[in-house]
Amino acid sequence: MKRRSLWIVFGSILLALLLVYAVVSWLFAGLMIAAPAPSLAEERAATGDPADFGLPPPENITIQSGDVTLSGWYFDNPAEGQCGVMFMHGFVGSRYQALYWAPLFWERGCDILAYDHRGHGDSSPGFFTYGYFEKEDALAAFRWFQERAGLAEGQIGVGGVSYGAAIALQLAPKIPDAPFILADSSYRSVAGIVGARGQAQVGRFLARLLVPGVLAIAQMRTGMDAAAVSPETAIADAQMPVLLIHSRTDDFTPYTHSEAIFANSDQRRTVLHVNEWGSSHAADIGTDFAAYKQLFDTFMAEFAPAFGLPPVQ
Repeated sequence: MKRRSLWIVFGSILLALLLVYAVVSWLFAGLMIAAPAPSLAEERAATGDPADFGLPPPENITIQSGDVTLSGWYFDNPAEGQCGVMFMHGFVGSRYQALYWAPLFWERGCDILAYDHRGHGDSSPGFFTYGYFEKEDALAAFRWFQERAGLAEGQIGVGGVSYGAAIALQLAPKIPDAPFILADSSYRSVAGIVGARGQAQVGRFLARLLVPGVLAIAQMRTGMDAAAVSPETAIADAQMPVLLIHSRTDDFTPYTHSEAIFANSDQRRTVLHVNEWGSSHAADIGTDFAAYKQLFDTFMAEFAPAFGLPPVQ
């Protein structure tokens, strides 16, 4: 009788622990795939208008990607550098983030496309899948850009920051003739970034316990395959030059993620800069724009010297 009672107690405790594990995993998965994103009005208030970055008023555009409608901006450059750049924003950001990088490309005479990812800004609602579905959205946007601008694949570069950088790297194998990828502060994989954020929030031990449950629930709710979400793996199939940038003092995505991506790349055409500028996550462009521009211009001079007009020195 005592033994039976012990088994009942043990079973009850185990069931309670599993229930707690499931609830906590569900809550963390919710933050991972459906975190609240600021409105475009909030983003504008925090960032400024295109005119503040030397750009003209953009054309408001929409792009269809399956049943998802992507909303964004198209900047038609009057300088006619016969080039374009598609730039993708970070996690819970918007097209407004592209404005910080836009001057790098605008001075070269390039048209610029910036759009809101699914679940962000004015694009269709949707779960965040860290590149699993977003890379297909990005491919649809890239092909739309080609048609709209009348440019070949080899005339459109791709850039991204944080979440957008990871999507750019996962897009890379699908656009082999693209002239370059600029990936600032990318994570190495969805499991890697969930683990890093979990460790920062609840400690290493609890993070190791929770991450499998969080990823399992995220996969169930979104339909993504978490194992397939890996910029670190995707870069091995990239055929174009890739510029990786990361702050050593990044407090959100460790710089070691970009190091891991670099280690798996073709290092004959991949450049990694881990900057010691004291910046927080994805903030090097604002910490020292002139130094950042020098890194980009040097990379382009070596790997894509014919891209667009000569940059302003």
